Amino acid sequence: MNILNYACRGISWQPRLRAENRDDVLKSMLDTLCTEEFLSVNDGLSKEGILHALIEREALRTTAVGNGIAFPHARLENLTRSLFAIATLEEPVQFGAETVNIVCLILVPVSDPSISLKLMAQFSRVLMDEPTRAQVLEARDSKTLEALFTHEDASIDKPLVARDIMRLPRWSVNEETPLSECAKMMSNYQLRAIPVLDDQKHIVGEITTDLLFRYGLPDFFARLKSVSFVAEFDPFEKYFEDERATQASSIMSHAPRIVEPEHTVMEIVFDLAVTSFNKLYVVDHTQRWIGTVTKGTILDNVINV
Repeated sequence: MNILNYACRGISWQPRLRAENRDDVLKSMLDTLCTEEFLSVNDGLSKEGILHALIEREALRTTAVGNGIAFPHARLENLTRSLFAIATLEEPVQFGAETVNIVCLILVPVSDPSISLKLMAQFSRVLMDEPTRAQVLEARDSKTLEALFTHEDASIDKPLVARDIMRLPRWSVNEETPLSECAKMMSNYQLRAIPVLDDQKHIVGEITTDLLFRYGLPDFFARLKSVSFVAEFDPFEKYFEDERATQASSIMSHAPRIVEPEHTVMEIVFDLAVTSFNKLYVVDHTQRWIGTVTKGTILDNVINV
């Protein structure tokens, strides 16, 4: 079913919205979306209460996803059906640390939480296309904005895949990065794994906490059942001896899990839970890294919608 047909009675299009900050954006969108008719058939809801729910969700984690796009959303008691609003901003505003100029606001009933994820997935498919995103930002009136989404024929029935939930690329190292810098980056940002890229942004390897932790340990150490007879051995001696001279290429794994954008949620869960990969690296048709999926991604975007 097309998204526009699914929510045909609950859509608001607001191109060139003027607002001072994130909360003003949300207020303006709710003013248009939550009409008197809407409030009359959703007894127990108010614009103030919905705004509070949206702000609470933003406090947990920003709903900005990169490329200037945000998906503020809330699951609401007493909401009879899902509805959404799309706005482009005259001037960008901050959603957390992210600068945003396209806002897709989604409200769903508590009884149907998966709909918010499906809506976000389909809007992402439309807006992640750079030419389409540029046209959306250039739209001067609501009819033009609506026509762009109608033309894309976004369907609520399409299955979720990696590109729908992945996080955009952020932290990486290259083959020449000193081991000490890898360790510092992973410690600072609490990363269990980090990709190693070549000059074309292709993934050539992966540094993991396990690799760093075990670096320099002699083979016999892994087979010990007791350390009593080697109590004075310093397991990190080799690391401190070699950290400045050793580069990422020397210890990286050459078998990171690389997947296509259409990798399904079931395949993702198998890779992360059964095969125990730290991360899945999503690549495009040229093998360039375009996103990452982790267990945290699943928790944030699928379970904790």
